[in-house]
Formats: sequence, C-alpha cells, structure tokens
Amino acid sequence: MRLSSLLNLGLIAVGTAASLKTLRRRYAWEQANQQTYIVLDYDDALAVCTRTGISLAEFLPLARDHGATHVSLPELTLDRLMRRGRLAPTAPMPQPGEPLPVGRWVYLASTEPELLHHLTIELRARVPASNTRMLPAPYPPLLAFTGDLPTLAEMGLGFEAKAAAEILLSGLGLVPRPVSFSWPEDRLVERTLAQVAGLGAQIVAFDGDLILGHEMHLDTTVRCLEEHGLHFAYFCETRHQKGDWFVAKRLAPKGQVILAHGFTPAAMVPEDFHSAAHHWGMLAHARGIRLCYLNVFRRIHATDPLDCLKYLEHVRKNLDAYDGKTSPGVLAAPDRDALALTGLASAGAVTLAATGTLNLSEPLALGLTVASAVGAAALPYLDRPRSHLEESYPPSYAPKLLALAGASAAPLAAVSVETRHGASLLASALMQAGLAATLAALTTGQDYQQRIEAYRSLNADLFLPLAGTLLSAFRSQGDHIPHVGGPAGRLYLILAALGLGWYAANKFAPDVLGMIDRDLPAGHTHHLSAAQRFIGDALITLGLRPGRKWGGLGLAGLAAARALRKMNRADLALAASLVSVVGHALMLAAFRKPERPLAETLPMVGKSWAWEGGAAVLIGLLAKND
Repeated sequence: MRLSSLLNLGLIAVGTAASLKTLRRRYAWEQANQQTYIVLDYDDALAVCTRTGISLAEFLPLARDHGATHVSLPELTLDRLMRRGRLAPTAPMPQPGEPLPVGRWVYLASTEPELLHHLTIELRARVPASNTRMLPAPYPPLLAFTGDLPTLAEMGLGFEAKAAAEILLSGLGLVPRPVSFSWPEDRLVERTLAQVAGLGAQIVAFDGDLILGHEMHLDTTVRCLEEHGLHFAYFCETRHQKGDWFVAKRLAPKGQVILAHGFTPAAMVPEDFHSAAHHWGMLAHARGIRLCYLNVFRRIHATDPLDCLKYLEHVRKNLDAYDGKTSPGVLAAPDRDALALTGLASAGAVTLAATGTLNLSEPLALGLTVASAVGAAALPYLDRPRSHLEESYPPSYAPKLLALAGASAAPLAAVSVETRHGASLLASALMQAGLAATLAALTTGQDYQQRIEAYRSLNADLFLPLAGTLLSAFRSQGDHIPHVGGPAGRLYLILAALGLGWYAANKFAPDVLGMIDRDLPAGHTHHLSAAQRFIGDALITLGLRPGRKWGGLGLAGLAAARALRKMNRADLALAASLVSVVGHALMLAAFRKPERPLAETLPMVGKSWAWEGGAAVLIGLLAKND
C-alpha cells in the first residue's frame, strides 16, 4: 500500500479517536433527555365538556389520569371573546359626552363583570388612547372604548386567571399561548411575557403563524424569555411560525428550547387515535419531539367526546420510553480543537477518494493529503461571525462542510481502497465505521440535536460517489480517457445523466438520503384485516424506508464486486460497486440525524451489517474458493 494511502488511513483513525469523547458526551445527554409532555388543547377541553355535560373541573383530572401533563391557555383577545360569545357589540344610550380623539365609541356587552374588569385594565395599560372604561349599567355590564374595533380586537390582552387556576388545581401544568399582533412594541411584549411567567408557567407556545415580537422586536422577546426562564416550544416539524428559528437559536445555548409538534387538521384526516399514537411514538423516538400538542379527534374517527381519554392513554403508552423526569442540560458542540481533529477523518476520506478516482501519482497524492489535512484542521478556526447579525446568531459552517465532505467521499473511498489497494472487507468496514462516528460527532450539539442547525447535503453525498465510481471504472481501462466515442462517449452520457438527475433531485428533494432514512410509524389501525396487517408489515420490513436498514449493502456490494472481477465480469462488478456506494451512503445518512438518539440508530445499522455483511463474507469465501 502506498505511503499516501497509509497517511490517509491514519488521518481517519485520528479523526475517529477524536470523535469518541464527543460521542460519549452525546450518549449521556441522550440518556438523560427522557422527559416528554402531552399538552391538551384548551378549546378542545371546553368542547368535550360542552358535549358531555361535565364541568372543566371534572374533566381535567380525568385527562391528567389518562396521560395529559399540561393544558394550553390561549391569550385573551377581543376577537376571540366575541367569536366565543363572551362579548357582544351593542349601542347603549346615553353615550359618553366626551370628544372623540380617535375613531368612535365602541361598546361591548358581557355577562362576566370580572372579565370586563380585566379587559379594562389591559386596554388602559396597552392602549392609553382608547379611553377604556366600564360603564355603570343595570345589566349586562358594558365595556366602552374609542378607536377602530378590528385593530384593537387582534391585540393580546393577557390571560384569564380563573382558567389558569382551574388548570393548576387539577394537577396539570400550563402552556400559555401568546398571540402576535400589529406593532408589538417592546413594552407590550414585556407585559405579555411577564404575565406568562406570573402564571407559574415554564413553557410557552406562541399561537398562530408569527412569534410575538416578529420581526423588529424579537430581541425583546428573547430577552424576556431568558429573564423569566421560560422554555420556548419550537415546532420544528412544521416550521410554520415566522421568527421561531431566531428565537430557538438564541435560547438553545441556555437549554430553553423544547422540540414540539402538533398535527394539522389535514394531517389528522388519515389517522385514528391508534395510528396517531404510534405516530407520536415515532416522533419522540426518531425525531426528538418532546412536547406533543394534542388536538382531539372530533369528526373523523371520533365515536364520542370522551374517546379523547383513550387517545391520551394510547399516546402515553407510546411515549413510555420517554417518561423520565431528568433534565439533560445543554449539550455543548465540539470546540474548535475537537472539530479540527475530528475533521481530519474527512480530509483522509476526500484524498483517498480523489486519488483512486483520478489515478493520481504518489507525489500528487502526498501533496493532496497534506493540503486536505491542513484545510480540514484550519476550517474550524476560520468559522467566525462576519457581521453583527452573525454575532447574535452564530453560524455553524465548518461542521457542515466537514460532515458533507466526509459523507460525500467515504463511499467512494471504501470502493477505492478495496479495488486499488486490495484491502480486506474488514478494513473497509472499519473505515466506514470511523467516518460514521466522525459524522455523528460533527453534527453534535444543542443546535443540531434540536434541529435548529441541520446537515445540508444538496444530494452531493449520493451523486458525487456515484459519479466518481463510474469515472474510476472507466479510467481503469487505461491511464486516460480516449476521444469521445465508445466507452468514453458512454461515460460522458452517464455523467451528464447523473448531473441532470442531481439537478432535478435538488429541485424536488434536496436531501434524498435523508428522506429515505426517515422512520415509519409502525402501528396499524385497529380496523385492518389480518391480510392487510401482514402486507403492511411486509412493506415496512422490505420497503426502502428507513434507509439505514440497507446500510450493509455497502460491504455486500464490495464483496460481490471483488468476486465478479475475478470472474472477469467488469460490467457486473461496476454494478456491484454502485450498489456498494449506495449502501455506504445510506449507512452514513443514519448518523447525520442528530435528533435521533444513537441508541435508536446503532441497533438497526448493526443488524444490517450483521445480515448483509454476513452475506458479503460468504460471497468472499465463495470467490476465494473459485
């Protein structure tokens, strides 16, 4: 084996060793990250009580006993109160005889004096120009203010203390839902979040499509969340709230972000509470979700209102693996020194892949080895904020670039080491395992675990190894590619097709391997027949997803390619090498999903290597005997 290859394998060994400390810290954090929350929607709770005829004070303990941990508490707005029939516009006589500074007088009637008193205080504090007051009237009491009703109707006006007390007395926690509105001044944001903290809440889930304070007052929002120690519910699956990434990015280093999810009405249509509960289990185990915001089934798959208790119970059972009460703290990302050492593995893989593909001479290979190692080691120190915005929201370019380089080069490096240097399957397996470890370490940290930062592949980790394998196969016919026509013409056509495929894939699916590696909810609905359940299980077992179960094809493909070359079947050997590349790429894709615990990833990858790697060993033995 050439000196350059030995040096590159040494770089991979150094990077792997450097990654182990990070991975041990990550594993400990994942084992402590066991607490999940089931939040019941407040409006759903009221709807169930209305249809069943029981009071909220009776229903909430039942929800708690069946698995709920929290209830959401929406912020009051005039619009919400009018829609729910608690306020009604009216025109009383006589009217106040004061001049109108802005707009006209608006009168709202209610049968709840305490509510009107709360609204009066809030409107006076938030919009002093509204001249808000309660009018002395026999019945019902009236709220009077001046201005444009739609403008004031959208504003958040605090939270109902009576509802909050009722929830807390039932033994459930509160998840307030502040609303966003036009011109959220600093003082308004501060008042709302101070009221959230005053309720005794620890988690806040902003309502609607905008985070309160977006966009010019987000710094105030973040500051208030920090000061009051409030955890931000980050709905990362749907990403429907503008400003959420900026809030999460700032709060993640303080451990004040919790991954949350809630099904949209459209997403609930194909589900019933059995399948939805399995879906919640998958989201917790494989997607890092820790706050499950539940909307009960009302029309589709709903028998009666109290079926929601069965739904809660099923969800709780599927989250049983995550019912601990420990706090994981903050998972720190690798420091610059650790990143520099870990990135050496990517440098070694890149040089091995380039040397094998381009058939570089030894002096060029040695030069590329040195350049790659220096570049990988220096990259983390060059990853610094370049503007005031990046100082507030620090970038994470170096880990992404190093991870992408390693993931794109590793499958091709494995083929190159096996074909050009005759390395054993064990050596290729160790190299791929080392690069998987470094990939997992490079995407470790609170930002990555909570999906605030994410590995970006742009499908380079699939199409580059495929293109390199084809180029290497055609180069093996000689030291250079001959004129266009014959094998070279076919090569150009294939590479052009791969280029078009890469372009099309990025248009429709920027991360094909990540999409294939997504987990499937394994639960079947209760109404399926035995035959349908059998077919469903077979599809889950033999289907493409999750892709990591096919990671062992990397070793099997290498063994098959070696055997076919001995049989002088170069065409079939090339096909086996391509299968090997795809298998290795699928295996590596499993380790750049930081939100999924290593304890969930390793068993399936290990099984795939056991079964498909076993097939590889058998193929190798048969080829040796032949």
